[in-house]
Amino acid sequence: MVKETSSTSLKKKRKTPSADNEGDLDIYKKVVDFEEKESASRQGAVDANIYFEMCQDIKATLAEMYESKCKKPTDTSTNKELLTDICLKLCVIRKLNRVDKIKHVFGKETLSTEKQKCDSIKLSYQNLVYELHHLVAETNKCLSFKSKDEDIELVSFEEFMKEAPESLTKKFINYDKSNTEENHNLRLARLEWELTQRKNLAELCKSLEEDKKKLGKDLVERKEKLNTLKPLLMNIINATKPLQEHLDVPFDQLRAEHKLAFLLPDPLYIFYVNIISYKNVYELNLNVSIKGDQDDATRWKEAQETTKESQNDDESEQEADIPEVEEVVEVKKRRHRKSVQQVDPMEEKRTKLLEAHPLFVEITAELERGPSITAAFRYYTKLKIITVTSKVNLPSNMTANTARDILSSENILGELCEGDVGVESPNPATQFQLKKSRHQFISLPGAPNRLCLQMGAGSLRYRVGSDKAGGVNIETVVKILFTRLAARNDLANQLQQFEQSIIPKLPSTIDLPTNPVSALTKWSSITYQKFCQSLVTQPLVEEEIVSPSDLFYSCTLTRGNANLQALIAIKNNYPEALPIFSLSLDYNGVQHSTNSDEIRDMERAVNVTWEHGQKGSSWLLSAQISHLCSCLDVYLESVDPKAFCQSAMFLRNICARNRKRPFKFRKVGTGIFTQY
Repeated sequence: MVKETSSTSLKKKRKTPSADNEGDLDIYKKVVDFEEKESASRQGAVDANIYFEMCQDIKATLAEMYESKCKKPTDTSTNKELLTDICLKLCVIRKLNRVDKIKHVFGKETLSTEKQKCDSIKLSYQNLVYELHHLVAETNKCLSFKSKDEDIELVSFEEFMKEAPESLTKKFINYDKSNTEENHNLRLARLEWELTQRKNLAELCKSLEEDKKKLGKDLVERKEKLNTLKPLLMNIINATKPLQEHLDVPFDQLRAEHKLAFLLPDPLYIFYVNIISYKNVYELNLNVSIKGDQDDATRWKEAQETTKESQNDDESEQEADIPEVEEVVEVKKRRHRKSVQQVDPMEEKRTKLLEAHPLFVEITAELERGPSITAAFRYYTKLKIITVTSKVNLPSNMTANTARDILSSENILGELCEGDVGVESPNPATQFQLKKSRHQFISLPGAPNRLCLQMGAGSLRYRVGSDKAGGVNIETVVKILFTRLAARNDLANQLQQFEQSIIPKLPSTIDLPTNPVSALTKWSSITYQKFCQSLVTQPLVEEEIVSPSDLFYSCTLTRGNANLQALIAIKNNYPEALPIFSLSLDYNGVQHSTNSDEIRDMERAVNVTWEHGQKGSSWLLSAQISHLCSCLDVYLESVDPKAFCQSAMFLRNICARNRKRPFKFRKVGTGIFTQY
């Protein structure tokens, strides 16, 4: 609303005039009109300067009056003149104030008028925008209109022309796509053919439903017959129990194991069936059994079947079960609130993540006159991996610490397959499950190595951790397991004698001297950290030839005042990979491969040029140490023949430009050492 003019507002402030003072009102109106015209022509900056000057003059006049009053007697005439001057200036100030107020009122009225014009223009613009949007929306509706027949997936034009009757297709032999009317007629013909086909399919479906009902009745009848067959079979089995006991055939035990096997999860079941089949065919010294809580496994199996059935229900059944589901959810919520106050949520998630199946498969592999290994295979339902825990039963004569360590449960299954150290999960989804539960690492009771998954899914021939399918099956795995146990047993027997400072007797087929003078005086195991701290092992560590999963030992060979220390790294796949020796000789100073060519040649003689196979597990390490003793004898006798009497046969102490020592043994006569 536009505000009233100043004259109108001023008039409203005044009382309604009477007939006596109409002359005064005319004068007042003229004065007001004059001041309004004057305010329009005056400049605000000039009025402001006049205002400040008047204020300064009033202040100066008042100060003058005060000084004159304080210094000399009061002069009435002078004071009256000053007061008159002050009053005049106050009148000017009041006029300036009135002019300013009038200008302010005019400014507000002008602003209000302009605002109303702006609002009117804006409303008109908004109306136009709304009309535009409405037109665009209506246009889009028209453009996006689709008929119901467009949602029907029709057969292709070629198939329609080939399969439809001639009465429908003869009109479209010379079909022209550019003809709109012909396109419409073709669409109608195809829809008519589609309707005919659907009617035929509906009749076929009806006939198939009837066949399905007949088959269902037949299945019910056969199921009833099978149910009546079970008691008859049980009577027959009970009648044959005396015969089973007489023939010592444990059919009851087999039935119990088969019943447990039915409750196993799929990966463990596949592994169990394959390992049992392999054992029965080859008659191995291998015991396979299923252990665990049968009741818990039955409940787990039922829960899995219930979950599968619920996933396959129809939508109508799911809607009918909604109230029951809501009640269960409410109970869970109440329980969850109670558990939050007592149990850490992260710990509860971790516990659920590490939930293992109640049943597990246990196999026991035993060597003749040797140790036996018991491996338990467990399946983790959330992580979907199989882990193995092993236990080695050592023979009573195995007393050396290093021999017992090498047959320990932690080392026996290391790297059964190449690159598998059992510290990474074979299931790629495990890292995402750990990330979701905010656990970067979870320690499982058993290594989730790839071998477990290979045995559990051997029929699938699947190898986790590689880009290609692996060829490892149950037969290969069992062979690897027995081979590893036999190799570790042979190695443990050698370490047993090494701790007693005895080098085992080598087979006669090995071309090595049998009477070295240098002797083994000390044998002990060391850690990977201590192995890496030695100066002589730095090249092996830098080239990553050794790894923390290897086995590390230290031995000392002595002859006279010469001491040869050897740091030995044995791979888990011994004897396929040779033990690696790093040497350091303490004689007339410390010598090793970095400062002595002779020590480097000695390492070469011990570490390479060995022809061996899996049968060499019982003598390979002993042969290397025996050869190392002979090399030490040759070195000392060739370097200082006065201090060490010659016991090894060699022709020349040094040879060629490199001044090599004779570290290569040749079986010529009683044996002779030559240069490489």
